Amino acid sequence: MRPILVMLFVAGVLGVEACSGSHEPPHDHTVPTAAAPARPGEELDVPSLLALSIDEMGRRVGPQRPIPAGFTDPTLAPLVQRNVPLDSTTVFHSRGLSMVVTYNYHSRRVSDLLLLGSNENELMRRAKLQLDAPHYLVLPVFQTHHPTQLLGLRVLAVAQSE
Repeated sequence: MRPILVMLFVAGVLGVEACSGSHEPPHDHTVPTAAAPARPGEELDVPSLLALSIDEMGRRVGPQRPIPAGFTDPTLAPLVQRNVPLDSTTVFHSRGLSMVVTYNYHSRRVSDLLLLGSNENELMRRAKLQLDAPHYLVLPVFQTHHPTQLLGLRVLAVAQSE
């Protein structure tokens, strides 16, 4: 899928917001873009971001952006429908990648990252992800209305037991 189609999908097709925004200051609405083909040096060490607080992440990758109106994470839609409280959510754009980041508002700890894009191999390479990494999981997230089309990759930290 072309990046402009993903932008349109993210901006308008999804019906329910992922975050109420009640904990966040008002922002201008911007639309995250899909990962475009990388230019040299356009990689981001996403695994290193999982251990950061949302504030540290902002210092490392740039300012937070608001979640676009109408965007919902397809994997969280059932929780939204059941009125289950969700963590806070924001968007970061860094080095050509767009990330929807979920975090706990009170602890400021990042829960997970959703890298937006339709090319799994390109996202894996640009985000420096490995499928066999012991400290995080990479899961595909598919579009709600087109379940065979990739929306992006969710990256979750795995708790290490000693």
